[in-house]
Amino acid sequence: MSVLGVVVVPNGKHPQVHVAVLAGTLSSPVLVDAFHLRATSTGPSEQAVELAQLLSAKLVSEMTAAAIRIAGTSPVARRLKAQFSRAHCEGAALFVLREHTGCEVGTVTPAGLAKSLGLKKDELDEVVVNLTSGKANTDAVLAGLTLLPI
Repeated sequence: MSVLGVVVVPNGKHPQVHVAVLAGTLSSPVLVDAFHLRATSTGPSEQAVELAQLLSAKLVSEMTAAAIRIAGTSPVARRLKAQFSRAHCEGAALFVLREHTGCEVGTVTPAGLAKSLGLKKDELDEVVVNLTSGKANTDAVLAGLTLLPI
């Protein structure tokens, strides 16, 4: 069983989707793969569609669950373009993941994440540091960890 952790990072005019593929259990997780996708389009809708297509092409068939680390506040049209683009991209990624897995896609916010997993924040931070080693986005790894069995 492999799970996918996803985070959309506003990166100037071109948002990126960072993905971490995890396996194992929460007590002994394994980072199987990590990659990121970058939109080259300029409009929020086009960026969302482009990132959804790129993500769809990278998904593996043995993936059984996915979680997206979402932005803390709900972006609206009058706010910064980066936040608006992020909301579009998160929605597009959620749709692609839902279609691929056939099951509900989890959404994760960092507040209270360690407690919800039954760990102390320091313990969770240590697990993430040991897993990533600079190879993966920490928020994507955190999102994936929420779905691993204990």
